[in-house]
Amino acid sequence: MNISMFKIFQIFGIVSTWAMTALADGKITIQEAVDLAVSIAGILGVAMEVEVPLPGPEKEEGVKKPVYITDEVEPDTQTTIQKPVED
Repeated sequence: MNISMFKIFQIFGIVSTWAMTALADGKITIQEAVDLAVSIAGILGVAMEVEVPLPGPEKEEGVKKPVYITDEVEPDTQTTIQKPVED
């Protein structure tokens, strides 16, 4: 993968901005780390999928069924789309 200098400067800018906001409270959350990864993936034009099991509706047996959320990055607009993934 050939990365242009412009993209490298964009990545440095995003990481710098992210670090100032994420480290303001001295803690980095999973959400903040995922946001950084999605932002960098958007600049590079790479689709990124993140699956996090969340509490969801219970099955008939009483076992909770996980709900998976997929983040997809539109390469041209760098917009993140969250949508549930069906089993």
